[in-house]
Amino acid sequence: MNIELRKLISTILLPTVILSCSFLFIPQLSKPLPNVLQVILPYLPFIIFLTGMVLSWIFHHSREFNLLLVFIIIYISFDNYLWNKELKVDYQLSYLLIVSLIPINYLINFLSRERGVLNRYGIRRFIILAAQLYCIAWILEHPYPQVKEWITYDIFKYSYFKMTTISQPLLIVIGLTALIILIRLINSSSILVAGIFSSLIAITTAAHYYQQPQLATMFIILAGLLIIISITINAYSLAYLDELTSLPSRRALTQNTTTLGKNYCVAMVDVDHFKKFNDKYGHDIGDQVLKKLASQLRQVRGGKAFRYGGEEFTVLFPNKNLHEARLFCNELCKNVANNPFMLRNKKRPKSSQTDKIEKQKQRKKDAKPLKITISIGLAERSQEHQSSEEVIKQADKALYKAKNNGRNQVAV
Repeated sequence: MNIELRKLISTILLPTVILSCSFLFIPQLSKPLPNVLQVILPYLPFIIFLTGMVLSWIFHHSREFNLLLVFIIIYISFDNYLWNKELKVDYQLSYLLIVSLIPINYLINFLSRERGVLNRYGIRRFIILAAQLYCIAWILEHPYPQVKEWITYDIFKYSYFKMTTISQPLLIVIGLTALIILIRLINSSSILVAGIFSSLIAITTAAHYYQQPQLATMFIILAGLLIIISITINAYSLAYLDELTSLPSRRALTQNTTTLGKNYCVAMVDVDHFKKFNDKYGHDIGDQVLKKLASQLRQVRGGKAFRYGGEEFTVLFPNKNLHEARLFCNELCKNVANNPFMLRNKKRPKSSQTDKIEKQKQRKKDAKPLKITISIGLAERSQEHQSSEEVIKQADKALYKAKNNGRNQVAV
C-alpha cells in the first residue's frame, strides 16, 4: 500500500466510523433522554460550536470557522422557525430556505482560499453570509410564489425522492457539493477536508430529521464535533508528523524516547551524497527520493522510523540488542541499494493515440535508474550511555564512521 493511499484511508477512517455509529444508533437517539440531558441538550450545540470556532481562530482555519457559524444559524433557525409552531411564516418555504444555506456556504467556503478569520477576507465572508440571511428574511416577509415553485420543483418522478422532505433541487446541489469535496479529499488526503465532508453528511442528516428536534440536534452537534476532531488531528499532525514523508517528526521522536525501557538501539540514517544529488537533479527530485526512502524505512523490521531533519532519519529499535538491530539495518541498506530510484524523462513525447500498455512500456524505457545508497550509524543503550540523547549522539558518531569508511554500510 503506497503512502498516499494509506494517508487517505487514515484520514477518512475516524469520520466514517463516527458517522456509521451515529446512523446505527438512530433508534436509540430518538428515544426520550434523561431529564438532566434534556435540560443540557438545547445549550450543548452552542458550547460545541463556540469551542470549534475558538480552535478555528487559533489555528487560522477560516473555512471551519464559517461553517460552524452556519451551524449556529441553522440550529437557531430550526429552533425559532421550525420547532416553534406559533410563528406565522410559510413552514415549508422557511425550512427549504434554511436548508439551502448548507450547500451554498459549503461551496463558498470550500472553493475560496484559506486566508484567515479576522481580516478583510474573513469579513467579506461574514458579509456574504449576512446577505444570505437578509434574502431569506425578505423572501419570507414578501412571499413570491415562483421562488417556492423553483425550490420545490420535482425534477424526477421517483418514489424514493419522497423519503426526505428536502426538495430535489436542493438534494442535487448538496450531492454536487459533496462530490466536489470528495474529489478534493481523494486528491489531497487532508484530515480537514475529511472533516468538512463528513460534517456535510451530518448537517444534511440533521436537516432530514428536522421534524424530530432531539435527533436533529444530535446530528447538528455531531457536525460540529467532526470539524473539531479534524482540526485537533490536523494540529497534532503538524506538530508530530513530517509533511513531506508522512513519517513521525523529530518532536515525535523526542516523545517516543521517553517511553523506551533499558534495552534499545538507535540508528541514524543518512542519504549518501544527497547535496550533490540535489544540485544535479533539483530539489523536487530530491524530495521524491526522500519519500521513497521513507516508504522503505517504514517497512524496516523491528524498528520505527522518524524524520530527524534534512536527509537524516532515525530508527528506534525498542527491546532489541545490537546484534539484532544490526541485522535489520543491513537489510535496509541492501534494500535501498538494490531498488534504484527511477528518474522519468521529462521530455518524453505525449501521444494520445498510444494505448496504456504501450505508454507504460515507453515510460519504463525512458526511465533512468539512479542508485541511491544510505549510511547508517547504530548505537545501543548501555551503562556508559544511559540517556536517549547520549545514545543518539553515539549513533551520530557511528554514522560519520560509516561515511568515512566508504558509505553504503552500517557502522556501530
